[in-house]
Amino acid sequence: MYKQSEPFYHRAEWKRIRAVALARDGGYCQDCLEKFRAGIIRKPRRAVMVHHIIPYKERPDLALDLGNLRSLCAKCHEEHHPERRKSRDGGPDGRPEPKMRIIRV
Repeated sequence: MYKQSEPFYHRAEWKRIRAVALARDGGYCQDCLEKFRAGIIRKPRRAVMVHHIIPYKERPDLALDLGNLRSLCAKCHEEHHPERRKSRDGGPDGRPEPKMRIIRV
């Protein structure tokens, strides 16, 4: 079963401020950009996520505050949210999840 996404992330205000954050950061992952500048990686990745520095659930009043937002690639965003990772053995109950490939026709 898939987790239902938070309704907040479907609101027009979020989509607008998300676009502003991505534009502000030049479309690049800010974590990767720091690693690139430090010589740790060869090339920063494109940002596909906008991360709340202080989590939305903890401070909903900062949800649309541009100073609380950071553009990240999927890999770096996952590093900020290790609790969302699936276990290597499968789902939350430890059983392997069935592998499925969806093909759009």
